[in-house]
Amino acid sequence: MLKYFKFYYKSVIQGSTPFTIHPAAKIGYVHLRVSDIQQSLQFYHSLLGLKLVGRTSSSSESVFLSTGTDSKSPSFLIALSKVETTPKGKNDFPFLQDNRRSRKVAGLYHLAILLPERRFLANIFRHLQEHRDHVRFDGFADHAVSESIYLRDPDLNGVEIYRDRPRSEWRWKGHEVHMVTEPLNIQDMLSESTSDAQWKEFPSGTLIGHVHLHVSNLVNAKRFYSEILGLNHTATYPGAYFLLLMNIIIMSLLIFGLRKTFFLVLLFQT
Repeated sequence: MLKYFKFYYKSVIQGSTPFTIHPAAKIGYVHLRVSDIQQSLQFYHSLLGLKLVGRTSSSSESVFLSTGTDSKSPSFLIALSKVETTPKGKNDFPFLQDNRRSRKVAGLYHLAILLPERRFLANIFRHLQEHRDHVRFDGFADHAVSESIYLRDPDLNGVEIYRDRPRSEWRWKGHEVHMVTEPLNIQDMLSESTSDAQWKEFPSGTLIGHVHLHVSNLVNAKRFYSEILGLNHTATYPGAYFLLLMNIIIMSLLIFGLRKTFFLVLLFQT
């Protein structure tokens, strides 16, 4: 297996056999390590409305969350596992001990939950506003291709909830998509809210749209995701790369991540 990988990597880098990941590829789920399962369930299940669809009873407790049980819903979107502690009661992740995460740590910046329509983004925003005493908002943004709400979970993992604008509204210059980070027009978005709809759960068709990563070396990360996984470089930002495959976009961006239904990975150099 190792010999095959070495040959495959060499052939890709030299360009003799360019590899492109299958256009139907998409994220199945995101698996997070958390400090307290019940506290995390209060956020993801009780507040956001993801359904608890599975649970392990082993010493390393894990739970599995999804949007529903219909045929259009994945088996689960988010898995949560409790961080193992040492005999002294400390875990292997200092940022979970003091609940402060350094932006200089490579790893997850945020996961992004993609809603199928704008009205659902308006509805969940209204719901979160009503429960704002239990919500840590991280910001709101219009990225030209999408509209986003940013939150933090109890372990300060970033969570983006967003909707894509129709692809017909995206602006392209050659192979590069036009993106911005501008204030979200909240009042305009709320005009599409279903006023009599109480938020209880995510709608059918909700997906993990992308994940956004901090990386220690942007050049090496780009090589891996584009030359090994087969994603195409679509745009460049200061300290960032955007990579696209069909309707998969991955990027490294200074603050916010990108979009599209099958958006895979965002990279940000720490």
